[in-house]
Amino acid sequence: MQAIVTADIVKSRRFSAEERRQVNELIKSGFAECCDLFTEAAADRFSFSIVQGDEFQFLIYNPEFAYQFTLFFRLSLTLSELKPTFRAGIGIGKIINEENNIYEMDGSAFHHSRASLELVKEPGFRERMTVIKTGSEDVDDWLELITQYNDYIEGNWSEKQKEAIYLYKKHGSLEKAAASIDITFQALHQRISNSGWKQMNTGFTRYRELIKTSLKT
Repeated sequence: MQAIVTADIVKSRRFSAEERRQVNELIKSGFAECCDLFTEAAADRFSFSIVQGDEFQFLIYNPEFAYQFTLFFRLSLTLSELKPTFRAGIGIGKIINEENNIYEMDGSAFHHSRASLELVKEPGFRERMTVIKTGSEDVDDWLELITQYNDYIEGNWSEKQKEAIYLYKKHGSLEKAAASIDITFQALHQRISNSGWKQMNTGFTRYRELIKTSLKT
């Protein structure tokens, strides 16, 4: 089992042609940085591609880390000057023609990813940021509960909370993260505590357990 993430830039038409070029560069650099932040995800650096219009796609070999990888990828972009963001459909399943480039690959992971992205674009899902499908109805029902709850938390983050969460992951300690933006580690800790990160992280843990015990082969 692998994960395919297909993402769509939100309200991309607000960017000028030059800004869109910058957004594309931000997407590429944000992906590269998250590959370094989440080496355990085993993201395929060469799989990254802008597949059509405002969409981009990439492959993650360890799907139990695909969800958290996607969240931090989104954070890295929203903290940039242009503040682009994206909705994502994560599909978990098999991949066919894995040795070829992503344009020539196929399989259930791609189909689940596309179905997830199409769902998150529907009017009733416009407040959602991530949908995950695996093809297992029972697992998908649990994942829907987790992502719906986590999307609600993420949607209420302030810019300072986003920054605190991302820097904590990037630097690995409150002290180093706080020093990077010249605030006390107590202040940084308070921002993270108030963000609901502890509750969201519980969702990530449950997600990983579901993938490992129910799907990973």
